Amino acid sequence: MNNLRDIAYLQMAYALAEKAKGWASPNPYVGAVIVKNDSILGYGYHERPGRPHAEILALNMAGSNAQNSTIYTTLEPCVHWGRTPPCVNHLLQAKFKRMVVSALDPNPLVYKKGIKKMKEAGVDVSIGLLEHKNKHLNETYIKFITEKIPFVTAKAAISLDGKIATKKHESQWISSHLTREYVHLLRGEYDAIMVGINTLIKDNPQLTVRHPNWTAKKIKRIIIDSQLRFPLNARIFQTLSQGDILIFTLNPFPQKKAEALQKKGAHIIGIPSLSSMVPLKEVLLWLGENGISSVLAEGGGLLLTSLLEDKLVDKMVLSISPKLIGGKQSPSFYQGKGVDLIKDSIRLKKANFFRIGEDIIYEGYL
Repeated sequence: MNNLRDIAYLQMAYALAEKAKGWASPNPYVGAVIVKNDSILGYGYHERPGRPHAEILALNMAGSNAQNSTIYTTLEPCVHWGRTPPCVNHLLQAKFKRMVVSALDPNPLVYKKGIKKMKEAGVDVSIGLLEHKNKHLNETYIKFITEKIPFVTAKAAISLDGKIATKKHESQWISSHLTREYVHLLRGEYDAIMVGINTLIKDNPQLTVRHPNWTAKKIKRIIIDSQLRFPLNARIFQTLSQGDILIFTLNPFPQKKAEALQKKGAHIIGIPSLSSMVPLKEVLLWLGENGISSVLAEGGGLLLTSLLEDKLVDKMVLSISPKLIGGKQSPSFYQGKGVDLIKDSIRLKKANFFRIGEDIIYEGYL
């Protein structure tokens, strides 16, 4: 085994897997490369649910030459029937000499079973190289498959003093044009966008993905609306071809208003609650049950605060612009009760930042 050579081929496999980002969900992002005598015989990545998996595409390209070769794959091959047949059966028929697997699949239907079958067939299997790359690339899949709820990223555009709007609730635009373009690039990586009803009423957004890298990308639009105040003339109804509109409200809800919204093309999901707020954990459970593995929560302040206080946020993305808005009545992205002691504050982990023009994009995990 040549570790540097293995790393190089796995890096190729990961470069392929990256191409699936935003498209293959709720399946994992996987790439595969088949190599013999330092020649690449085949490669592929899992493009969409229902399409062939990465290993099968690579194997189809390599054909019979795959015998006695090495296959590099970013994730353990599947052993179960889903929308496609198990990959392991095809891999066993190919008679590989060696398999280099970056990470085990956390799906209980697969976990260690694919590796076991390959080893039982006499294949030399190596596991764990560049595993950290899989944890990052497939962070949404790992959360979804292990906890049955979506991975949630909270995103906000804020001023230097932490405001998301002025005292008159004007927010367009705190961030620059280039940063807003980046946000559309970011949106494409997620299954759904979530906003509160106040954001929908005040900003009247389309909540679509408008970036040349995501042509034809559809994204579900989730609105949290406890009293069903959703306006019937909202601009979002003009974009039904670009993704479903899911309105989560309290149950029971006004039937006439619900019927009017449904006629416009929205889906109404009523959730029972003892409080006046839509229970966000129940929303995420519903989304998970319906195959939505990742959500980008874009505001407003009340929604982001509720998600943070309920410990439902996995990642934060803040675009910070060099502006001071001021004013006690100007809303901030994180409100709520606040903490008494600094040691009790929420601290972001694995923090990272980069610049887009004059704006700073700050990312971190909770």
